[in-house]
Amino acid sequence: MVFTWIGDVGPLLEDACYQRYYQQLPDFRREKAGKYRSAEDRALSAGAWILWQRAREQYHLPKQGPFNLSHSGRYVLCSAQIEGDGQVQVGCDVQQMQTYREGVARRFFCPGEYGHIQSLDGEKDRAELFYRYWVLKESFMKAVREGMALGLDSFEFYMGEGACPVLKTCPRPYRKEAYFFREFDLQSYRAAVCSSDPDIDSRLQWVDF
Repeated sequence: MVFTWIGDVGPLLEDACYQRYYQQLPDFRREKAGKYRSAEDRALSAGAWILWQRAREQYHLPKQGPFNLSHSGRYVLCSAQIEGDGQVQVGCDVQQMQTYREGVARRFFCPGEYGHIQSLDGEKDRAELFYRYWVLKESFMKAVREGMALGLDSFEFYMGEGACPVLKTCPRPYRKEAYFFREFDLQSYRAAVCSSDPDIDSRLQWVDF
């Protein structure tokens, strides 16, 4: 089963709070956080790792267990398999919604996805659907560990009414039937989880810093 944790890093914007958590980071993660210039980016980098550590402690997860991290705006996200054979793939993504990026959708999304977005009348509805597609695509690319090396238009999603989205097409060697998805609506944010484990919990577990 795959669980997902989320937290607001607002408290980490205070230096005393950030330093307290910074001391808990392993050396390589301290170095990564230290490369960011803004306090917001440092808080997100540190917060994402702390979220994973909280998940590990809560469920006694192995260090090398399947997990993935994401962050955007003020939110950090972590998805991990809490029980199973440990051989599954997991990817997650969270994005703060902004304006509809029509040029990105037209150039990089599949024609069916772009047409779906364009079929909506309001700019707000188009923006929300754009970010739904975006986080789903990111979660899949992260689950298969290819990132942006896998073209956004090399796989297509189908969104049925009242059902979890599914892959309509995907490139070899991946099989569309082997991946499962869960979406989360966070008002001005969208999040998605992808896993080869079909049992993805429908609840977000909120963590306070």
